[in-house]
Amino acid sequence: MLRKKYIIIAIIIILSAVIAYKNFNKATLSANNFELSKVKKGNLAYEVTATGTINPINTVTVGTQVSGIVETVLADYNDDVKQGQVLALLDSSTLKEHMEKSYASYELALAKESKAKLNYERIKKLYTDKLTSKASLEDAEIEYKESSANVLNAKADYNISKRNFEYATITSPVSGTVISKEIEQGQTVAASFSTPTLFTVAEDLSKMQIEASISEADIGYIKPEMKAIFTVDAYPNDKFDGIIRQVRLSPTEESNVVMYTVIIEIDNSSRKLLPGMTASVVIKAMEALDVLTIPAMALQYKPSKAIKDTMEIKKIEDIGENQDIVYLFENKKVTPRVITKGLSDMTNIEIKEGLSLDDNVIIEAIEPRKR
Repeated sequence: MLRKKYIIIAIIIILSAVIAYKNFNKATLSANNFELSKVKKGNLAYEVTATGTINPINTVTVGTQVSGIVETVLADYNDDVKQGQVLALLDSSTLKEHMEKSYASYELALAKESKAKLNYERIKKLYTDKLTSKASLEDAEIEYKESSANVLNAKADYNISKRNFEYATITSPVSGTVISKEIEQGQTVAASFSTPTLFTVAEDLSKMQIEASISEADIGYIKPEMKAIFTVDAYPNDKFDGIIRQVRLSPTEESNVVMYTVIIEIDNSSRKLLPGMTASVVIKAMEALDVLTIPAMALQYKPSKAIKDTMEIKKIEDIGENQDIVYLFENKKVTPRVITKGLSDMTNIEIKEGLSLDDNVIIEAIEPRKR
């Protein structure tokens, strides 16, 4: 009898546990079971970030086409120079002598041409009077033409030597600021095989540009005339403005990522920005104002099997392009809803269709503590 009594008690305990478990699973869901977020109105912007180097818009390298010893240097770093201003002088004594020698050869050629011309005219008159042969006339004519050719050749040599003499005076081709100086007084400059760089002149430092690198994933958003905001390490609390002027079509590859160069024009009237500075650029590529938004995490939530069993709609078919599913908590039930997505800033996402203001969207489930 005692054994039978224990068996009945055990059966009662097991039945009570089963009933309690079923009642627990059928318990009504509450807002405490989820982290919720209301559908709100707000502004969204998709921003493209990049880094780039600040450079002058036009930089001119000043070199020399002749060799020689630097006699005088008349410009230094950061000097403002005008177009045609003398920057340096090379020793021109040898060049001057060569120019004078070429000029003397030119004068001699002119004298010979004059003599040959007089001789030709005299022979021509004699031939007209039938006092000389035609061969003599032809010889005089050839001699005159040769002397004329020699004049042209001597004049060309003189012009070249004169130009080389002028090259010994190094002048600035543009008005601007000297940002680089590669020579010192007494230095020998050799221009035998290539033109050596003596100075670098930035044409106008009040207007500069950023050469920013943007990945192929973002380059489709970038268009000329878009505004850009950037900062530099030298002035971390200051923000500077720029305008996109050009998207260059020639790509480069960095660590297997295709990058495109975007030129951003900037105003540097304050002269605070210097060539070579690194700029951190933010471009507001797209913007949506006063639109319905939800946290992007809402797209990641997927209900558990237990919650799916309580849902009236188990599955949604035919999700279109640019659509997704979110889950709402309404009337103490979880309900799936198809939404049409708009702009995203990676934190929030625009809702074009499918939700209304103040709808409760599930972000994630909160697991109850187990005893």
